Amino acid sequence: MSKSTTARWIGLLGGTLAMGCAEQIHSDPAEASINESRPGVAIAAAEADDHRSFRTNLYSERDADLYNRLMIEETAGGGIPITAIRVEVGDRVQTGQLLATLENSDARLYVEAAEPEAEVAAATLRRVEELRESGAVSEAEHDQAVYESRTAEAAIKQARLNLSRTQIRAPFAGVVSRRYVRVGDIVDDETPLFRVTAMAPLRARLLVPESEVASFGVGAPVMITATDGMTGTANVIIVGPTIDPGSGTREVIVELSEVGGFRPGASVVAELQEELPEEPEAVTP
Repeated sequence: MSKSTTARWIGLLGGTLAMGCAEQIHSDPAEASINESRPGVAIAAAEADDHRSFRTNLYSERDADLYNRLMIEETAGGGIPITAIRVEVGDRVQTGQLLATLENSDARLYVEAAEPEAEVAAATLRRVEELRESGAVSEAEHDQAVYESRTAEAAIKQARLNLSRTQIRAPFAGVVSRRYVRVGDIVDDETPLFRVTAMAPLRARLLVPESEVASFGVGAPVMITATDGMTGTANVIIVGPTIDPGSGTREVIVELSEVGGFRPGASVVAELQEELPEEPEAVTP
């Protein structure tokens, strides 16, 4: 056999071995398609002794896009402009903190119009109830006054709610991870404004083969290792009750309470930890 032929066979053999290693490390095509369709779901990475390792991504359980929630008929379909933005990407925010303000003149007019109507309806009801005691008004007239008062009260509550919704506030503590709009933009109820992400706790989803899932009991420790070698300990908090028929796996959720330097979206390896056997008590001779 010539040297060139020998080199070619060695190259093919090396490529075959490399493919074999890749198949051992990564999931099969079925698992890969599942992983691609479900961000943050881990696939089995390697097997050693009685535990398995999983490549996955950390995610925050509290991660939400915020939208305009106004309910004013005159602005429906046309949108409403943003008049002020109070935060930038990367800013940490607290629950209820003001993020932006929408144009609120229409909302204020609705409140100003609804308040006197509610006051008149309430006063009318009080007079009707006084006359009712002397029999001067019928039950039907009383019922009508009650209905009008309640309708006016509901209208003022809705108007005040709309006015409050012109102020976009953080629903929970976290960090502003996206800002989709600028001052002057016209937004409707389908336009995302911000994304707020809580930095802790962080979770990861693992797709565990059914043959291995018995080891992943609730509370079981799982070592989380980042690409830079940083480590932390998570614990199993949920074991999925069903088996995916395509991959033969069950979903396991682990939570990292002490996040340290970990961040949402980080690529990590999750590895089930073996509990060390308890040392026998010393026996005094």
